[in-house]
Amino acid sequence: MPSKVPAGPFAIRKTAEGAEFPYYILPFDKDGVCEAPETRRHLLEQVADRSDIYVFCHGWNNDWKAATGRYAEFIDQLVAQRKIHGPPTPPDYRPLLVGLFWPSQALEWFESETGPAMAGAVGDTAAETALSEEIAEALPEERRARFRELIGADALDEAHSRELADLLASAASPGDDEGVPRGALSAEDLLAAASALQTPPPPDFDEIGSAIPGGTVPGNAANSGETPAAAGIGDALNWLDPRHLIKPFTVWTMKDRAGVVGGRGVRALLDALLRDSRARIHLLGHSFGCKVVMTATASLPEPMPRKIHSAVLLQPAVSQYAFAPKVPETGLPGGFYKTLARIERPVVATFSAHDLALNKAFHLALRRANDLGEQPLAAGESPSPYAALGGFGPRASNETIVFIHNPGEAYDFGSGGRIVGIRGTRTIGGHGDINNASTWWLASNAALGT
Repeated sequence: MPSKVPAGPFAIRKTAEGAEFPYYILPFDKDGVCEAPETRRHLLEQVADRSDIYVFCHGWNNDWKAATGRYAEFIDQLVAQRKIHGPPTPPDYRPLLVGLFWPSQALEWFESETGPAMAGAVGDTAAETALSEEIAEALPEERRARFRELIGADALDEAHSRELADLLASAASPGDDEGVPRGALSAEDLLAAASALQTPPPPDFDEIGSAIPGGTVPGNAANSGETPAAAGIGDALNWLDPRHLIKPFTVWTMKDRAGVVGGRGVRALLDALLRDSRARIHLLGHSFGCKVVMTATASLPEPMPRKIHSAVLLQPAVSQYAFAPKVPETGLPGGFYKTLARIERPVVATFSAHDLALNKAFHLALRRANDLGEQPLAAGESPSPYAALGGFGPRASNETIVFIHNPGEAYDFGSGGRIVGIRGTRTIGGHGDINNASTWWLASNAALGT
C-alpha cells in the first residue's frame, strides 16, 4: 500500500472558487502505525498556512480502489454542488484534505459495505481460505489443525460449536474500546451472536431424526454410526453453521481494529494537526470509519490546544448510546460523550431505515457487554439495547433529531456540545449510500454553515 502513496499530495483539486488545494492519503496498518511516514511529514509541513483541514475516514470492507474512489467522488461532487448552492467560504479559505486508509477488509465473507447481513452470502473460496488462515495463524500451532477441521465442517453440534467458539475467543486480542483497554473476548458472546445470526432458523431435527444438515461434523458421534441427540426446539446452537461464529468474530475484530487505528495513529495525527496549524479541523467518517475518527478525538491528550471544528458521521456503525451522558443500565457515560466538549459545533450523524446492515444485523452481531454505549436498553422503536446509531439515531444523549435537507435548504444545528441526529431515510438508500446530493450538502453546512 505505501507504494501507492506519494511523499507529497495524492492529488491536487480545485475549490468551487477555482483555487487549488492539496489532497493527501495516509495509510495505517492494523496497529495504527502510519505506513507512509514521509507523506505524513510532508503533510504536516504544509498545514501552517491552511484555514481548513478535512479528515475523511472510510468504513469496513473497503479496499484501496473502493476507498480512494469514494473519496474522489465525495470531494468532486461536493465542490460541484457548492458552485450552485454554496454555502460561501470564509475570506481566508485555504483548504487541505486528508483521506485515511486503514485495513478494513477482513470481512471477505460479507458483501461489500453491508456488514454482517451484513452476513448473508458466502464469498469466493479464496477469500474464505485467506480469512480462516489469518485466524489460524493467531492460534498456538498445536491448535491450528483442530481449528481448520472445525471450520471446514458443514455443520457443528453444540459441543463442537462451543469448542470452535473457545478457539476463536482465544485468538482474539484484548480490544480497545474508545481508548479504554478491554478484557478478552468471551466464547459465550460469540455463541449468543451466532445463535442470533443463524437465519433462517435451524430445521426441527425432532422431525428429521438423525440426519446431519449438509454433511459431517468432525469428531461427532454420527460419523461413527451412533445416533446424535435431537436438537431441542429453540436451541439454535444445535447444528450451527460454523460461519455464524466466524461472522461476529470478524465484525468484532474490525470494530476493535477501528478503535486501535483511531486511538493510536489517527489520534497522534489529529494532535499534530491541532498543534502545528491554526486551521479549522473537520472530521468526516462512514460506518466503522466513524469509530476511527471519534476514538481519535476521545483519545486526544489534555489539554488540547483548541477544539476540533466539526464532525459529520455518515451511517455510523457505533452504539446508539455512544454519546449518552449516562448509558442505561451501566450508568457510565458513552464512550464518545467526552468528544462533544472537544468539538466546536454539534456532532451530526445520519441514520436511515434503509440501512439494512445497521437496522437488521448490527445488534445481533455486536452484543458484548462492552458494546453497550461503545463500552444500551431498548428505547423507542430501537429493537435492542445493542442497536446502531446509524440505524436508529442517537439515544439517551439529549439529542436533537432533524430531517435531512435538500441542497440549498440551510441547516440550523444550534450551539455546540451536543449530538444532532439526521433522519436520512428519505434520501439515504442503504449503508453505503453516502455519496448523494443530501450528504454532500450536509457536509458543506456542518463545516461552513453559520
